[in-house]
Amino acid sequence: MSWTAKIKAHSASKQPKPRKPRAARYSTMAQTRAPNEETGDPGAVMAVHYTFDGSTVTLTDPKGIALEGKMNSYVLQPGETALRMATRLALAGRERSDYAAPDAAWVV
Repeated sequence: MSWTAKIKAHSASKQPKPRKPRAARYSTMAQTRAPNEETGDPGAVMAVHYTFDGSTVTLTDPKGIALEGKMNSYVLQPGETALRMATRLALAGRERSDYAAPDAAWVV
């Protein structure tokens, strides 16, 4: 092998590898408690952060880091939308404690 071939081979091995594209990050809101006009309760919502890479929805924190747990990722089936499935995953995994005693902070 000539010295020029060695230099070309060495420079080819030092080329940066193409990066895998990141999944797009999205945010939405999910209703956790319906409003009640009789009592003046405005209701409640929660923020839902998720990534979508074309086929899989994964719940994340606000910085885009995937949440730990077994029900934080879902592969979409035909006819399903990423937004709807992210909202369902978030609502299925949240604490149900506020159903027992609603927060009284909204009472005027």
